Amino acid sequence: MPSVGDNLETFEEMAATIAHEIKNPLALALANLDLIKVTDIGEKCKKYCDIIEHELYTINQLVLDLIHVTLVDEQKELFDLTVMLDELTSEYGRRYDTISFLRNPGQPPALFWGLAKNIRMVFTNLLNNAVEAAPHKGVIEIDQEIIGDKIHIRIHDNGAGLPPDLSVQPNDFYTTKENGTGIGLRFCRSTVAKHEGRFLLQNGPEGGCDAIVILPVEQEQTK
Repeated sequence: MPSVGDNLETFEEMAATIAHEIKNPLALALANLDLIKVTDIGEKCKKYCDIIEHELYTINQLVLDLIHVTLVDEQKELFDLTVMLDELTSEYGRRYDTISFLRNPGQPPALFWGLAKNIRMVFTNLLNNAVEAAPHKGVIEIDQEIIGDKIHIRIHDNGAGLPPDLSVQPNDFYTTKENGTGIGLRFCRSTVAKHEGRFLLQNGPEGGCDAIVILPVEQEQTK
């Protein structure tokens, strides 16, 4: 039976192949669409071009997700997860003025040894999912707690939550989005696993969805 590591490698190889095959023709299609839009084609045709452009950029985002899945960053470093989460909270708060991003100030440092770029992408994916799930004037909470030698990070949204008939932990390529692929969630799960952590997705006790990331932190700060 294949191991988890074997499955992750197979997934990443597949993602890299798909991204490579799509990227070049997609770039060519977008470039030619730009040429068409600057010609005198009339308002009706421009409207159709805008629709095509929107769909092509949707595909482009999928390609970017696939590329992020296959990122190889060998430069591990010691960084502070608290600082990273504070920065992301501020960044998303500026970007979305109809959603409240709540985070308790003055959280203690949480030093972590790993791939900062990939870990940041995990939280970016989870925050993007929370934004899409949250209603208008929604609320997203970013909490953390150090327990022993691990940090528990929870990103909670007040959306509809996971389907009530979901009896198992969502795994490979799970998505509730109409046009979703689940690749972002798969990237989160595989990246956290590679950092000897755990990833959980579950309904909150009072509604909404909890995305929970558990990672090991440096022992010195937990004593």
